[in-house]
Amino acid sequence: MPNDHHKATGSAGDTKAPGAAWGAPLERLDDAWQLLESRLCASVLVAEIVSLTLWIFLRGMSTDFSTENKDVSGIVTRSFLAVALLGVGAHLAARNRGEKAHRAAVTTGVVIGMLSGGAWAHVGVHWSSNVLNFLQNASVLMLVNGLRGVATRLTLWVALLGASLATSRGKHIHVDVLVRYVPKMLRAPAAIASLAAAALVSGLAVFGFVDYISIAEFRATASEVCPGDATRQCDTSVGSKLSTVAHEMEADLFLLGRQVSLDLKSWPRVLGGAPYDKWMTAAEWNAWMDEADWTAHFEKGAVDALHMDPSVPAATRMPQITVPGTGEEARGLVIRDLNMVFPFGLAVITVKFLLRILLVLAGYVDLDPEAEFDDAELVHAHERDDEAAAGVTP
Repeated sequence: MPNDHHKATGSAGDTKAPGAAWGAPLERLDDAWQLLESRLCASVLVAEIVSLTLWIFLRGMSTDFSTENKDVSGIVTRSFLAVALLGVGAHLAARNRGEKAHRAAVTTGVVIGMLSGGAWAHVGVHWSSNVLNFLQNASVLMLVNGLRGVATRLTLWVALLGASLATSRGKHIHVDVLVRYVPKMLRAPAAIASLAAAALVSGLAVFGFVDYISIAEFRATASEVCPGDATRQCDTSVGSKLSTVAHEMEADLFLLGRQVSLDLKSWPRVLGGAPYDKWMTAAEWNAWMDEADWTAHFEKGAVDALHMDPSVPAATRMPQITVPGTGEEARGLVIRDLNMVFPFGLAVITVKFLLRILLVLAGYVDLDPEAEFDDAELVHAHERDDEAAAGVTP
């Protein structure tokens, strides 16, 4: 299928005749959908950059330099931090004192910052290490394998959002040779067939991902005794698998909420410098356990086994949830829930393909194989270049 474009703008920026009236709301929906996804994509990218920056910063600040440990990443991190702080401070202090004074102040601040990293190489090492270990091992981020796990998840979301935007704009992977050689009157049927095939493949992938994730990640039963014939095994129904997924997701969300409540208790202590894994006593842990109805999701015996021995009230434990009945920590627990983003994203893309079929039928998609060379922005860019060459100020 070719790179298709909405027919709202012609090759020279002129407005073309609109398509069918019933397609106008669909075109507005498509435009609004693209705008929403563009903003979501930008937000996810910013969140990914923040998570990676925070991880690198804390790793650097928690790295000490000594005669035994020659790792200079801590010194480099502190130098960059000093450059940023002193450079910005010099800029704010000298911005109204003339260009030469401003340049001299900022340059001096940057040079001092670069040379000062070694002078405070040991400052904040233990605090940064404590905060980093807390985030990685005993915070809600632990449920997605820490800050790096967050970045990984966000990267996948960006990929799916990008694929959805590409579908809306006709930029998805396709072969347009057929459309280039078929008669003009057959271009629309060929495009519709291509979109329908893509929607079918994407829709089947949704079912495939859901089936695989429900069995592999949520431990849904793959087969069961066939109704009416106890000697045979049949595939477990989709409804049964989804029921298992829903039950497990409900429990995961409960544990997620409980970890958030632990984080609210941990943050003030961790930021204050208390060891993240030693501040919570047995009495505090048991009181926290009794705040919620665990038995609504797990067996009572398994929940009771998580309580600490009240006869040793001074004993401490890490403020990290444990899945009742398994004895295992919950590290990476919600990754299986987040994996459902794959079938959800593919379902969205499937709907996008179907929407484009309707837009083709309504006449709101330009099926000219050369339309990609008539992009309105390129036309306006050429016009601006011509005006600049002629000395015309826009």
